Amino acid sequence: MGYIEKQSAMKLSVKKAQNGVYALAIDETTHTLTTRELKTFLMEAVKALTPGAVSSVSPTEEANDLAERLKAANDTGLQKLIMSVSDDDILVFLKSTENDTILHAKLFDNMSDRKHKMLSEDLEYRFTDGIDEDQLGASVIRLIELTNQLQNDGVLEITP
Repeated sequence: MGYIEKQSAMKLSVKKAQNGVYALAIDETTHTLTTRELKTFLMEAVKALTPGAVSSVSPTEEANDLAERLKAANDTGLQKLIMSVSDDDILVFLKSTENDTILHAKLFDNMSDRKHKMLSEDLEYRFTDGIDEDQLGASVIRLIELTNQLQNDGVLEITP
């Protein structure tokens, strides 16, 4: 009769240590990772486990795809999107699509004069060194998720 060795399961945990820092414990070893390092680790794990599951589309391409969708969106839905999204996310998105005058006109036409003025001023002075790809990716993902949710709720309608 053969001998089969029973293997124990690996103990894995991730805990937020402080703002932007995480403790990743694998069995008896703990690693301290920044948010960026943890995201990179997770993306690499997903790529290894499920090839093709992670989009190879760049954040800039995702922003441009979202821009095309929003240009075909109804005004009421856009207004709800603009009210629901953080100013930082909309600023990053606007900066990444700064050459798309049609999109900017549509978005600015659907926000209050006060918000338009504030965002226009922030666009002029922020991001003088450009936009970090990770920041753009995170902002675009949040915008896409909110856009999809508003579409599912029937608030935001995008005509093909």
